[in-house]
Amino acid sequence: MMSLRNMIQVTVNDFPAKKLIQYWEHDAETLRFWRASSNFVYDFENGGIRHFLRFIHEEDNTIENIQAELDFMLYLLAQGYPTVAPVRSISGQWIETLTTDNGLYYGVVFEQAAGKHVPMDQMSDFHFEKWGKSLASLHRLSEMYTPATTSQRSWEDALAYISSVLQRYPKEIGARQELERLRGQLSELPIGAGHTGMIHYDFETDNIFYDDEEARYCAIDFDDAMVHWFMMDVTSAISDLLEQDEEAKQNIQQFLVGYRSVKVLDETYLSLLPVFQRFSELYTFARLLRSVENMDDSPSPEWAIKLKNKLIGICDRIRGGYRPVVELRPINTHNWYECTELQVSDEQKSVFPVQAVYWLAESAYCGFTPLAMYTGEQLVGFTVYAVDPDEGSYWIMAFMIDHKFQQSGLGRSGMEELVRYIKEKHACDKIVLGHRPNNERAAQLYASLGFQAVNRDDSEVIRELKF
Repeated sequence: MMSLRNMIQVTVNDFPAKKLIQYWEHDAETLRFWRASSNFVYDFENGGIRHFLRFIHEEDNTIENIQAELDFMLYLLAQGYPTVAPVRSISGQWIETLTTDNGLYYGVVFEQAAGKHVPMDQMSDFHFEKWGKSLASLHRLSEMYTPATTSQRSWEDALAYISSVLQRYPKEIGARQELERLRGQLSELPIGAGHTGMIHYDFETDNIFYDDEEARYCAIDFDDAMVHWFMMDVTSAISDLLEQDEEAKQNIQQFLVGYRSVKVLDETYLSLLPVFQRFSELYTFARLLRSVENMDDSPSPEWAIKLKNKLIGICDRIRGGYRPVVELRPINTHNWYECTELQVSDEQKSVFPVQAVYWLAESAYCGFTPLAMYTGEQLVGFTVYAVDPDEGSYWIMAFMIDHKFQQSGLGRSGMEELVRYIKEKHACDKIVLGHRPNNERAAQLYASLGFQAVNRDDSEVIRELKF
């Protein structure tokens, strides 16, 4: 997904498209906007034949990546693989560069794909099998591909890109932990012949067209192509079928039958499908975060604001799966002072007015148990619990996340870990806590974790979690 700022600037008056089209032979007055997502795409006619102009701002892609994409497509075409052919400009270039006050734009032109789009709900077993066979044929050719340059994008470049985006979002702790988990898991997989090569990365039904005459699919949109495991391509292709009904499972099997008719697919890689799903989710998350950066809503058109909100919603959904890992550690001579410096936000001081140092002092003299909350080696909060000697229930006396780490999923992860810790360590059957009535954020969190309100007055709400 490109930057929404760049999308708005171009679609206002189509200026770059009108300038770039001049580099190619075309029929006058036929240029029309088609779509904008990862690239701007316009269609036009040349000699009455439909073509597509695709371009992108320099902030959203590099000319080296585009050239590597075209080199791979030209190789596939030379081997007889059906994909769309790039078209040289009037000056004989595959890529033309337009210089504007807003920076550089890189443009390419493609012929129209042979065949027609077949929606997934209209695909037969034959179509699913041909789809898998088409992807496997691409992978067979990829194994023999020797690039002309070393500028091919790879899975490692994608992880580096994700890391660079997340560095601008310090509260995305769960996403950063997911990045490190994926980096470790992928680094242990075998690479090279039979395992990795140039893949399409987006071989979904929107990017393939079935040619009835040739009885085969024609692929488009190689702009996300990178060196990756071939199983990544399989995963992204069938992503819309995963976790669906029995019919979808049968469709996946037909796809795999077609794939295996051309290329071996080890069962080990099928078991790794969730890992590649997670790679795709995290890469999407980072790209969407970057897409909505620095967009000012006030002068933006309504469609752009709606699109921004939609993308933020997708980010929220993905983020919900990234629970930061929280570890509880004793508070001792090494970390007690650092704990005293933890602070809630200014607006929370009315519902959490007591300083951390008070809770540490009370714990020392009243038999409470204070614990520090860490993610990795970063101290992010603390909590205090105690046992009620009369009834044997355990009370969470204090629970706080430092203001620098709030709204990052640590509150939920920390509370889940604390509940698990108390339950396992003390074999208790009930945990109790209280919060101020106007602390809505705490109320929502505790209720979602199963703490039921059992008493309420003007100063406190008491909640219980029974096992």
